[in-house]
Amino acid sequence: MRIVSLVPSLTKTVCDFGLQKNMVGCTNYCIDPPNLNRTSARIGGTKDPNIEAIFSLAPTHVLVNEEENKPSDIAILQSRFNVLNTFPKSPSDVPDLLIKMGDFLACPEIGRQRAAVLQKALAELGANPHVFKSLGRRFAYLIWRDPWMAVSEDTYISRFLELFGMENVVKSDARYPVVEPKELASLTPDVLLMSSEPWPFRKRDAGAWREMVGDTAAKIYWIDGKVMSWYGATTLMAIEEICKAKQNTKSDEKQIAKKIVRRM
Repeated sequence: MRIVSLVPSLTKTVCDFGLQKNMVGCTNYCIDPPNLNRTSARIGGTKDPNIEAIFSLAPTHVLVNEEENKPSDIAILQSRFNVLNTFPKSPSDVPDLLIKMGDFLACPEIGRQRAAVLQKALAELGANPHVFKSLGRRFAYLIWRDPWMAVSEDTYISRFLELFGMENVVKSDARYPVVEPKELASLTPDVLLMSSEPWPFRKRDAGAWREMVGDTAAKIYWIDGKVMSWYGATTLMAIEEICKAKQNTKSDEKQIAKKIVRRM
């Protein structure tokens, strides 16, 4: 089996399935596990892959995603190779994704085992969702600057945070709308989350936001975008990490801040 993945989170999941030795090509953004560059050829970005390079690798299995990859690239690959096209819109879609990946990659037992463990974790989380209560319930989540962009309710990220009892103040037909700082502040979020990716938000970005918004600024926190948006093997890891933090300390904010969230 010769696997090419155009999706970083799926690349990590393939390796979690024990198939890193079969990974012959992945994107420049496939950074987990970190030693992939020793065994797998780089085939460009998720939006601009080198199709000819993929052809030269002669893959038997290709993994893509409808949101991360361009329809034209997916169509070309589907015309030549065995392709699994994915688009999970919520963590609740991930168990089914893991089963499909297991079937696609000829390791159905692994896919079903991972799916069962995640399904159990999701059920337990549903019974006690208020992990992030110290941050506040109403949130806005920024992913880009110049222009400022947020996630709307119809995104995997938003639905992930909703699992923890939070509510997105950004309501939009666009999945990733451009937002104006003062208008967003007028929606009175309890917390503004600035993601580590795709824009690598820093303290200077939080400072610029406060200068524009003034006294109406919400609490601002940096948040690990990989934890919030990488579906597959990372979904279970993220839920377990956050819930473990909640169990280990009375101040969940301090424990979670070590890896996932910190004040800016």
